[in-house]
Amino acid sequence: MGIQASLLHHLVDEHSVSPANTEIAEAKPTVPEPGRDSGEERFALVLSLAFAITALLVSFLGINTLPIIGEEPRRGQVAREMYWAGDWLVPREQGQLYCTRPPLQNWLIAVIGVWRGEFDVWAVRLPSALALVFAAGICWTIAQQHIGPVAGVVAGIAYLTAGQSLTIGQLGETDSLFAAFLGSALLVWFCGGSRSNYGWRWTTAGFLAGLAALTKGLQAPVYFILSTAGFLLISRQGNRIVGKQYLASIGAMALPIALWSIPYCLTTGLQATREIWLGQVEERLATRGFLAHFFSFPVETMGAMLPWSLLFLAWTDKRFRRWATKHRSLITYLILCVTVGFVSLWVIPEAKNRYLLPLYLPAALLFSLPWQYVSETSDKAGDSSAPQPRGFVIFLRLMQALAVLGTAAAIFLCVGKFFSVSTDVFKGLQLPVLSTVIICVLAVSVVVATQLTLKNATPHHLAFSALAVGLFLGVGHRVGILPLQRQLLWSPREQIQSLAGELRAPEKLASLGPVPAAFRFHYPYFVRQLPRGTSVETLLDPVFCVAGSMYSSRARVEQKSGQQVVQFSWNGRLIVCPRLSFCWTPRRVIPLGRTPGRDPQPVVIVGEAITVEREDTTSNPACAPLFKPDQHAAHDTVP
Repeated sequence: MGIQASLLHHLVDEHSVSPANTEIAEAKPTVPEPGRDSGEERFALVLSLAFAITALLVSFLGINTLPIIGEEPRRGQVAREMYWAGDWLVPREQGQLYCTRPPLQNWLIAVIGVWRGEFDVWAVRLPSALALVFAAGICWTIAQQHIGPVAGVVAGIAYLTAGQSLTIGQLGETDSLFAAFLGSALLVWFCGGSRSNYGWRWTTAGFLAGLAALTKGLQAPVYFILSTAGFLLISRQGNRIVGKQYLASIGAMALPIALWSIPYCLTTGLQATREIWLGQVEERLATRGFLAHFFSFPVETMGAMLPWSLLFLAWTDKRFRRWATKHRSLITYLILCVTVGFVSLWVIPEAKNRYLLPLYLPAALLFSLPWQYVSETSDKAGDSSAPQPRGFVIFLRLMQALAVLGTAAAIFLCVGKFFSVSTDVFKGLQLPVLSTVIICVLAVSVVVATQLTLKNATPHHLAFSALAVGLFLGVGHRVGILPLQRQLLWSPREQIQSLAGELRAPEKLASLGPVPAAFRFHYPYFVRQLPRGTSVETLLDPVFCVAGSMYSSRARVEQKSGQQVVQFSWNGRLIVCPRLSFCWTPRRVIPLGRTPGRDPQPVVIVGEAITVEREDTTSNPACAPLFKPDQHAAHDTVP
């Protein structure tokens, strides 16, 4: 981020700032030149179609390859419970208030689930995939209007294929949807221009920021106001902050927030409303680990944007910096947007790098500038082999190296089984032949396209290179990396659904205390939550479930002071769960971790209440009247 600060200093200080030359840039429609032939028009059409196909492939290909992981089951289950209860206002988990996120993502998942007739991986992830397409389209449109046609393609592809976007953008987390709404709001606002008839764009931007708030929280309004108002102040247009257009954008932002928050507050009360908007923010405001976070976060941020963050090195080229001054207003605004978000997370040790995903949209436009510079300077000089910025050349050379390494790795993982290769890293991993062929073809296209660009940097070659890189990174990840991840992960879906088929009354299953969403999402019925101290007489059915942990050995058990637990062995593993107020026996232990070898492993224990005389309980430690944490007991059961 030090690079961005120096860029902002260069753009503001080296060149005079006045209302005349820093007014928000308006989109200038491209007027065809007299000599422009139909071939160039066809190329522009083909380029648009190629970008659209690339965006759709990267966003939807492999969407159901990985099992539901992380927080995805919770997002989907909250949506399903809203549908079951017919209450679209209050998010709940097991009938209890869920005060972690506003409900916009849950609404979208529920609508898709009802439309599809099933709450599955498609219902959970489709909103995120659509958000990827939308965000990439916004980057393409804004960059094309304000920078140039080559920049448009590069900006859209850079957002789609930055490291963080590739890994989490398609998952059913809130990040992708939040990024699409907030990042688009920031970019659309810049297009508002200075004319009164462009005020609707500011209003639209404000409304998008409001939708971002309904997705994840109040970070969206804070980022939006600090970035937009800050830019108006820097560009000496502070009087516009109290103008009708800007106030209309703030009103449009507040509208969706108020339309949900007011009824929600009237239904649940002020405490729940405060918690859903501010609870997670307060939890992360800590100082522990500040120094480590302060030094590691910038490195992690640049790493998460790879390989595109290498293009920041282009700013070391004096000719490129001189060319960039014609986009001074846009660049200043983009850097300000990224800086506001980065600094706000840099000082919070609990902040994760994925929280920066909305700022990948303005960053994508910054990444596109060197490409457009090469395109314009080559055309203007009539010499397509003119010197290119060092950072641009490094990026293309790195992509060539990555293509070669990717091809070698794909071939090794495809044919390695025929050789005596048995390392702990690659054992059991195998890449399908079709995936290997696709990766090899895409890698060849990257090498050819980038080499042509390095030798003869025409707009056609630049666009070809950008598309080739996007397909290699995006499609290569979907057909190469995701299948390998799938082989390392596992899903409890089949075990949970078979459990429902075995129970006498699966619709009556209740949990004593909360159980993980990873269990409830795959269970076909609503799992009611009862207090852990529930007596056997008040159970709806003798069969119940309770959350616990599974350890490879007793030495790994983490004892918590004052916690009363039960320990018993199951298939050679140690199970630890809360002590209950009645006698019971375990019937099934279902692991819920991402990988089978995780230790400790979160589990759900399905048990059955049994009736025994009090004097017989001493023979079964799981039914003992009192179990202290420092006592070790074993209940050996063969499933």
